[in-house]
Amino acid sequence: GDEAMGCKEMLAHAWGLVWVIVSNGVWLCTTLGYAAYTFSVGAMAVWAPSYLQRRFGVALQDADLMFGLVAVITGLLGTIGGGLLLDIAVRVLNKELNEASLLLTVVLMTLAWPCCWMAFRVESYHSFLALIALGQLLAFGTTTPVNGVLLWSVPSSARTLSMALAVLGMHILGDVPSPVIVGAMFEVWGDRPEVVMQGVASIIGVGIFFWGWGYVIARRHNAEKARHSVTDAHVPLLHSV
Repeated sequence: GDEAMGCKEMLAHAWGLVWVIVSNGVWLCTTLGYAAYTFSVGAMAVWAPSYLQRRFGVALQDADLMFGLVAVITGLLGTIGGGLLLDIAVRVLNKELNEASLLLTVVLMTLAWPCCWMAFRVESYHSFLALIALGQLLAFGTTTPVNGVLLWSVPSSARTLSMALAVLGMHILGDVPSPVIVGAMFEVWGDRPEVVMQGVASIIGVGIFFWGWGYVIARRHNAEKARHSVTDAHVPLLHSV
């Protein structure tokens, strides 16, 4: 009886934490944006070498090596750079961490989107490499601020579960189905690989939409919190006792 009651209490507590997380608008928008981003980046990682082979006649092994090298370098530099930019943004903009993080994420991805899209439109292999490297550098810059929002937008007791649920959602909606879906698109439009990959790059726009929405929610929440703080500060001492 005691063990069963304990299990029920644990389950109730766990479900309560899950609800606290998924009902948080900032967390939900950030996770959906991350899923869209991962959908696009995951599909590029799988299918970009094949695109290079079809479009520019690059040997598949060479295309795999080159695209992987670009991804590793831009991933390392972008992640570090994103963290440094976030520190600067918080100090310069004087905003809450959630708000500054989402604003920085939207700006970086808005710059990355046209670079990635144009990479699959240009006629030159070297132009492709330059554009995709710049696009991925900007995109990977969102890693630090996005993961920060997933932690800071929920109570401290729910942060571990917050990251677990976000990673689960990101994979289920993002890089797990995307290679299959894009593969099916290649079956239909195999003679126009640039159209398929431009569609993949366009999914980044979905991520920008959700992150922008999350920024609006965070901004409203912070403004409301600031108003309450001002109101509480002006309450007479006798009324606050």
